[in-house]
Amino acid sequence: MKKIIFCIVTMIVCCNVSASDHRRDVTNFRPKTVKEISNKSEINKYKCEHSGNSSDFTRGVWMWGSSIPDNDIQSVINILSKNDINKVYLLVKGTAGTRIAENKLTDFITKAHEKKIEVHLWYIINSDKAYVTANLNSCVYHCPKPSVSIKPYPANDEKVNLLYPGYKEYVSDNIRYFLEKFNCDGLHLDCIRYSSVVYSFDHYSLQKAASLGCDTKRLLSFFDTDAKYEKNTAKNGLVDLYLNGDKDIVKWVEMRKRVIYDYISTAKEIVRQVKPGIRLSAAFMPEGALDPGYGDVFYAQNYSLHSQLLDMISPMAYFKSFGKPTSWLQAITEGAKKLVAPGCEICTGIQASDDVSDKDMEEQIQNSLKGGSGGIIVFRYGSVNTDESWKIIKNSGFNK
Repeated sequence: MKKIIFCIVTMIVCCNVSASDHRRDVTNFRPKTVKEISNKSEINKYKCEHSGNSSDFTRGVWMWGSSIPDNDIQSVINILSKNDINKVYLLVKGTAGTRIAENKLTDFITKAHEKKIEVHLWYIINSDKAYVTANLNSCVYHCPKPSVSIKPYPANDEKVNLLYPGYKEYVSDNIRYFLEKFNCDGLHLDCIRYSSVVYSFDHYSLQKAASLGCDTKRLLSFFDTDAKYEKNTAKNGLVDLYLNGDKDIVKWVEMRKRVIYDYISTAKEIVRQVKPGIRLSAAFMPEGALDPGYGDVFYAQNYSLHSQLLDMISPMAYFKSFGKPTSWLQAITEGAKKLVAPGCEICTGIQASDDVSDKDMEEQIQNSLKGGSGGIIVFRYGSVNTDESWKIIKNSGFNK
């Protein structure tokens, strides 16, 4: 009987200690830095205490096909594996419009899978120089700019009009080709947006907007003087009109948001038909995580609406590119998580380009985790230039 009582008391004490540990004030908890985690046993202990199931943590990189040498794919795989990268977002069709070589992609996927690394096919939607060159009328049109033209005029670059007849079918055929031919783990959409508030005021877009009740003549009048153009493109003039319910601006913006929704929906349906079960994800501009109205007007990208179709969104929170401190990543991550639909994960995009220091790399990751990120994706492989930065990336998720 004494032994039984002793066991019961022991169990109660242990349970109370455990409950107390889980009730601790995490707001006062400072995660250890990578430099403070000095050996393998301490890393494993820290991982068990603070990261839950670290296998669920995305430790990814965006990668250009040109980063992979034709005659030595294994060397790249070895670097990724050594640094515990578990997801690669590999560019298979970029702004130039050319596809990655079949043999390179096949070999890379095979070798990556041998090391338990997932390969997600990264596809650029709104730009395709090869397509525009072959279809000259498919380019986007800039809104009227008095110093250039009082009417919409062609941009004549790699950006494609998303409403140009046949372009969505072209994108669909490309996506179907990649999913049918290659043993990938996911499809990753990039530039799934309008690239600016000034695009695209082409015939097809204006006609569609008019059919939805938008007064397109009035719409164009918002740019017909230098002062109006400055206010509505460089400043928040159109955003204010949109948020205040201006009928024509709302119809224009909602039309553009629906165009983006339709592209994602089409990609999702192809995934369902060809490779059900793989993940559909997208890279998003970061501003809409904190200012949805801005994201709607400038990019037609909406975290709440479009996340309903996606398994993961990566806000491209490139602090240097936006002139922000590294603490900005926490705010972007928190904002995105509040907006997305249940079931859509947020994995914050981390900047390695533009000579990001080791300290900046560590702070970006820590702030993303503070914001509740389900992982990190580093832009990009080829820009991580120091062993210390790789070490920081490798140990990310341990203080999640």
